[in-house]
Amino acid sequence: MRLLKKKLLFCLDIGGDLEYQSYEFLYFRLAEYEPGSVRDAAIRLEKAGLVDKIVRNNQSYFRLTGLGKEQLVKSLNLSRGQQSVWDRIWRLVIVNDAQGQSRVLESGLRALGYKRVTRGVYVTPFKVSGPTKQLFLDHKWQNMAQIIESRRLVLGDDQQWARRLWKLDQTSTAYFEFVNFSERLLKMGRKNFSLLKQSKGGFKTALDKYFSLIVSDPGLPRKLLPPDWQADEARELFDRLVVLAKTAGI
Repeated sequence: MRLLKKKLLFCLDIGGDLEYQSYEFLYFRLAEYEPGSVRDAAIRLEKAGLVDKIVRNNQSYFRLTGLGKEQLVKSLNLSRGQQSVWDRIWRLVIVNDAQGQSRVLESGLRALGYKRVTRGVYVTPFKVSGPTKQLFLDHKWQNMAQIIESRRLVLGDDQQWARRLWKLDQTSTAYFEFVNFSERLLKMGRKNFSLLKQSKGGFKTALDKYFSLIVSDPGLPRKLLPPDWQADEARELFDRLVVLAKTAGI
């Protein structure tokens, strides 16, 4: 799913009240895109059944559908690692490039959350999913890949390996900076709503920062995350900012 469509679904989802929202609502939250691109994305999402549209006084309004919510959750990694305790098994996919067709297969693996270790080798700490099995059932990829399960690393530490492979220190720092920014904005925004409406440093900046975080977050099991991981704090602060922005009429 293209980033614009994903962010549009996210903007309709935040707040959780499933109210119909106008184009003006979307234009503000997606200001980095041309209005025509936002309209085109909304129309395409409606045709796909991911958003619902109504027309009032010749104005179009949109809200997320159940299918749209489902697709949004699937397109993000955040919920993967929190559903169950990690079984401490790594799944490695080794792709044979003899037929010169591995690029499409590897693109499919990345979309399913597999991380590239080196050329032709991908890894995930999660169980082999139905979509992954379906990918390998495609006759085009028969005999092109093998999946290996390993309960431990011969050398190194699971957490350190995950930290390096997924560059978790960078994301951890980004969460830390977002938490600090959001705490300041909440404090100032309660005193002066106009600060929330600023194009820079206001709610729009918070939305952009948080969306970038959840898109980049690999959603790893808690066992593999650094002890100072602040994803939960970031989510709580962003939810509070959403409520404050709604109170401010943004």
